[in-house]
Amino acid sequence: MVDSWHHQRVVSFLTVSALILGGCASPSPTSSPAPSSDTSTPPSVAAATSTPVASESAAAATGSAAPTASSDFAFPADDVIAYYASQGYSCTRSKPSTIAAGYSFRTCTRVDAAGRALTIGVVTDPGGDLGDGFASVQGKDGEAILAPVDALDSLSGFLGAMLGEKQGAGLLEWLAGHLGDVYDKTKVGPLKVATYTESDTDLSKLFVELANDAYLTAEAP
Repeated sequence: MVDSWHHQRVVSFLTVSALILGGCASPSPTSSPAPSSDTSTPPSVAAATSTPVASESAAAATGSAAPTASSDFAFPADDVIAYYASQGYSCTRSKPSTIAAGYSFRTCTRVDAAGRALTIGVVTDPGGDLGDGFASVQGKDGEAILAPVDALDSLSGFLGAMLGEKQGAGLLEWLAGHLGDVYDKTKVGPLKVATYTESDTDLSKLFVELANDAYLTAEAP
């Protein structure tokens, strides 16, 4: 990648992260159900082999009146949902996890100006703490291969929402270098982070996901 392109992406990412830091300070608004479901489950960072296991595809529990962030993530799930709702996303109600017993998940979705579907999801444990978060960008109609540059702003912004500005910015170079790969993973502190495509033959949808060990080792429902 050329230096000028990389610099523009860094500036954009830090701007998004700063907005998140401000937006997450406000109380969570009431979210309205969106027409999303977990009929399509993306792969997860839990992969022990080259083929990752399934992850959630709808959203986290509605937390307490005064939530606190999990030590693994920068912000509570409710604050992440509140930020994305303030940006025009439609958010689902809490649903039981189909992957981890006792966990719940929510997703938020909107369509951007180019016609691409943007989705984020958060997964919480029985105490309301975040265990997993994922985001995706689906190419617009007729876009069989989604160019990583067209998904980078949205997915890097999600890293800021989950990790805070400093740790999120630290992953930007890794994400920019591997976004569009069928599957690649790294770690940040106690969290496993992955980026992947819808499948090894479907490159129209790109993901990023973060999860802690408690979620990854939880028993199935």
